[in-house]
Amino acid sequence: MKRIYLAIAILAAVSVLVLGVYLGTSVQPPEQTQPKEKLVAVVNDQPITAAAFQEKYRRFVKRVNVPATDSSASARELKMGFLNRVIETQLLLQEASLRGLTVTEEELDKEISHLKEDYPKDTLNEALEGIGLKLEEWKEDRKEKLLIDKLIKKEIDSVIHVGEDEIREYYNSHKEEFQQPLQVRARQIVVATEEEANNLRARLVKGEDFAELARLHSLSPDAEKGGDLGVFAKGQMPEEFDEVVFRYREGTISKVVQSPYGFHIFKIEDRIYPRTLSLEQVRDQISSRIFQSRQEAFFKDWLDSLKEQARITIYPENLADIS
Repeated sequence: MKRIYLAIAILAAVSVLVLGVYLGTSVQPPEQTQPKEKLVAVVNDQPITAAAFQEKYRRFVKRVNVPATDSSASARELKMGFLNRVIETQLLLQEASLRGLTVTEEELDKEISHLKEDYPKDTLNEALEGIGLKLEEWKEDRKEKLLIDKLIKKEIDSVIHVGEDEIREYYNSHKEEFQQPLQVRARQIVVATEEEANNLRARLVKGEDFAELARLHSLSPDAEKGGDLGVFAKGQMPEEFDEVVFRYREGTISKVVQSPYGFHIFKIEDRIYPRTLSLEQVRDQISSRIFQSRQEAFFKDWLDSLKEQARITIYPENLADIS
């Protein structure tokens, strides 16, 4: 049951398309004659068949790991929430078509190539098979997303402006959000045995280059970067790291430290003391934050307007057999 409630929350959070109860939506009484093909909804004369909805819903519940056969009230609520999402998507696609927006094959290929970079070799197909989705179906989903993104950019993003005065006002009233704790920048070498770690530390103390020895001997993935761990605050790394690196001065080579990953040697490259980031440092971050908040509000109002003007009929009784 907890997983069902979680999925309902996911459904609301995963997509900005799930924005509430339909205004101007009619619910078809069970006793009224329905078309020969079983439908779950009609959106501006465009039918959504029970068969098409069932396929989409099956993939959704598999993705969020919820039993599709659950007949509880929570499962029915989840099913209706997903139908709302499908209807809203259909509304947006219809609006994009009315405005002459399209997605070219070149745009789609570029999007697909970019997404494939997150999957080494042929693991994308395996990931899709895991949720019961064929590659061509996935491509169609991406095409719809690109089209909706174009629509939102044209109708919403183009009318949003974030002024310098707003950015400055936000910064002055939220300075606590931009306070940075003590941070360090450090490098590490990780080896399998304490003996090897001690030998390497002795070489480092004599003046050998830390980054070079890290590239040659470290077992950690950051070895190719000379063991560079970047900048971090307390709590962002394993406890064994924090207990060492925050105690040493810049330029210090640490003692050998054991962790579940092996035996570590650290070099503290820099200590960045607590400070409040300047307006210049966070201007883009603030602008994006204000823009996103305004975008969500504009989108909700605009989508509500589309719903009010749309002709939407749903057949809730036909959801009962969906699994």
